[in-house]
Amino acid sequence: MLLRSLTVCRFRCYHEAHFEFQPGVNLICGPNARGKTSLLEAIYLLITGRSFRASQLSDLINLGSQNFYVETTFIKHGIEQRLAFGYDGRERKITYNSTSSSQTSNLLGILQGVTLTPDDANLVKGSPAGRRHFLDLQIAQMDPLYVHHLTRYQRAMRQRNCLLRAKSTTAIESWEQELAKAGAYVIKQRERTIADLQGHIKQSQHAISAQLEEIKMTYKTSTPLLNGIDGISEHLMTQYRKLRSREMAIGTTLVGPHKDDVLISLSDKEIRTFASEGQQRSFVIALRMAEWQRLHQSGCEKEQPLMLLDDVGMSLDAVRRERLLSNLPQFGQVFVTSTDAGFINDAHVHVIPLE
Repeated sequence: MLLRSLTVCRFRCYHEAHFEFQPGVNLICGPNARGKTSLLEAIYLLITGRSFRASQLSDLINLGSQNFYVETTFIKHGIEQRLAFGYDGRERKITYNSTSSSQTSNLLGILQGVTLTPDDANLVKGSPAGRRHFLDLQIAQMDPLYVHHLTRYQRAMRQRNCLLRAKSTTAIESWEQELAKAGAYVIKQRERTIADLQGHIKQSQHAISAQLEEIKMTYKTSTPLLNGIDGISEHLMTQYRKLRSREMAIGTTLVGPHKDDVLISLSDKEIRTFASEGQQRSFVIALRMAEWQRLHQSGCEKEQPLMLLDDVGMSLDAVRRERLLSNLPQFGQVFVTSTDAGFINDAHVHVIPLE
């Protein structure tokens, strides 16, 4: 996969701008507040349908404007293609070649990519919701059926919670059946994803830090995982019936994948509590590298996912930074932001200066 160009209109600090990219490493450099991160944010938007910095699309509209528009041309399977995303404050318009849609779920899988930002430290230090979101986005880029089941699960849980708050059992079991079926698929795919990432992360960790501590990731759930999707679904139904009276008292569903987490340990100790800042940063980078490897293996061997790195050099010591930069060529087309045009000492790097 190769991004050829990016056009941004009324997006963040840009009124209108056009950028051309090259294969390999593209270094976006310039002073602070010149829109470096915004370019990565625009690419991320085209990959996922959302921002990695803002919770609302309206936050991406240029000050004083009413809408924004982002467009890229790219090569995939040897064919030049076009993908665009527009938002007018009310409605989204996504155009892929000649097909239009308003559903961001239709974006997933068109462009695949991994983004590493300084805020990724929250994957270690933050709440379980952030780790669940990481898993959901990783799986959604590879498995459209996962998006379907996750959407069904969230809808069924909203309906069940409404019935719980109303102290009503009318039709609640039909929503519980949908909740259990969709939830079982979500749980099983998350467990498989953690197992796959675990297979890649040891090599990635060694590439960044050359340390020998064993990183272990475990999907933390109250649901037994031994009996496959049907067994998980049956267990969830049993729990919904068992806890229904208690859940009516508080008005919310207490079990299911929306309560799960990822346990990360370093040499059998929880990384959030026992690891140093450097070890935590090394893990996050290794996790993103493992995520890229998994995406790559899931698709066509010739179609490499994109790799986006936002100002990560600021949070790394010199040794880890040099090891990271030396590994960049293996990740296909890479986009890196920095205030320093000499951040990467390589004549083959394509520099994009922002004046």
